[in-house]
Amino acid sequence: MYSALESFLIDDRLGKSTDRYLYMLLGAVAALFIIYYAFIGQLYKKADMWIFLSLFVYAFLVTWMYYGFSVLLFTLRFYYIWFMCVFLFVAVRVMPKPERLVRTFAFAYVLTVCALGVFILVRATMALREPFPSNERLLGCFRVGRLCGMINANTMSFHCMTAIMLSLYSCVKGGRKRRIFYGSAIVILWFLMGLNNCRTTNFALTFTVGAFVFALIRKLLAKKGAKTLKKNISAAAAAGATALAVIFVLMLPTLIYRTGVTAAAKIARDQQMLDNVALIYERNVSDVETLTDRTLVWKRSVELIFKNPRRMLFGISVRSPEAVNGAYEGRHDIAMPFAHTMFLEIFRRLGLIGLLIWIVLLCIWGIRAVSKFLDTGGDNTVIYLMAAAAGALLTGITEQGPFLISTAIAVPYLFFLCCGAAMRDDDNEKADNEKKDPA
Repeated sequence: MYSALESFLIDDRLGKSTDRYLYMLLGAVAALFIIYYAFIGQLYKKADMWIFLSLFVYAFLVTWMYYGFSVLLFTLRFYYIWFMCVFLFVAVRVMPKPERLVRTFAFAYVLTVCALGVFILVRATMALREPFPSNERLLGCFRVGRLCGMINANTMSFHCMTAIMLSLYSCVKGGRKRRIFYGSAIVILWFLMGLNNCRTTNFALTFTVGAFVFALIRKLLAKKGAKTLKKNISAAAAAGATALAVIFVLMLPTLIYRTGVTAAAKIARDQQMLDNVALIYERNVSDVETLTDRTLVWKRSVELIFKNPRRMLFGISVRSPEAVNGAYEGRHDIAMPFAHTMFLEIFRRLGLIGLLIWIVLLCIWGIRAVSKFLDTGGDNTVIYLMAAAAGALLTGITEQGPFLISTAIAVPYLFFLCCGAAMRDDDNEKADNEKKDPA
């Protein structure tokens, strides 16, 4: 719930620095739980936890090196966001029944995102009746053909995508009543996400669903004794067909919305609404203009990273307000707040040393995640979480993905929750399965 409401908190609409105090409170609580679970689960014996800790310590030292020692060194959102992420990672890895934590998080988050999303859509639709629709990016509007809310269309789409992924998990895991609730939520979130028209989240969700179908078909054929080659080819074909279906389904909301609002405007004889709704369009997959803009930002980010040896090795720190300036020739007034790709942003902020720590951590978690994803005898919910982790990580191709510096959407929380499931000891999983099926 906090994650879904965060865009309102960082806008200071509820009072100046409200978000900072909440970050500090939740981060401190998360830190206490991390210490508790680290000891009862003996995580101090795990190499990846020390690597994870070294990332925090390194980020702190780099900030200290650049800005000196002060109270502000301890009030950066970065630390508190990551404390909350690490809490999810540690808790899911150690708790006897981690699905309770996932279920609680999913219910509060999905319900909040659905309620906010419906409010934003209604407000944006009412604004279409105005000669000059309000450009209210936080509370809802249509801008450049896309539904904007929670600051912008991409932020809202990331929330919708994450809520859909959690809803799918709950559908796989839950009983009849739970499936009805989350199934209804998926319909609402699909419609909102389609109107957001964010290709990064569309691709990530498509990959997640396709990968899960691949694993399910592969698992089913393995039980029937199919040969490895046939099993993999059949599973890949099913995954490809599913991915195409997901892409097609995500293109429908814009068409449905335009058709419905146009019909209502004609009945009401509202010419202004007819004119405004005509400006809402579907972004084609073949439209690469945005990707071209990204390459300019990437090129400039690399130039800034290698500006001098100090920046290349240590970065500019997580506290630095420096944006990516000069990406567009002749338009130095346009500055990107980040490098628009996860790895370059980490390189820019924490330097080569921080980037290497992050890559090593991903490799350790990735090896375990792939082995559990390909395990034909594994639990379907664990397999799904591995697919969701990959989908969340893929958002880092053109966005910040799971590594966020100053603000957090739910993608990092989902990612670290999945990584915790990936690193969960096999003995813990066997105990969980025995509780589910005593026979």
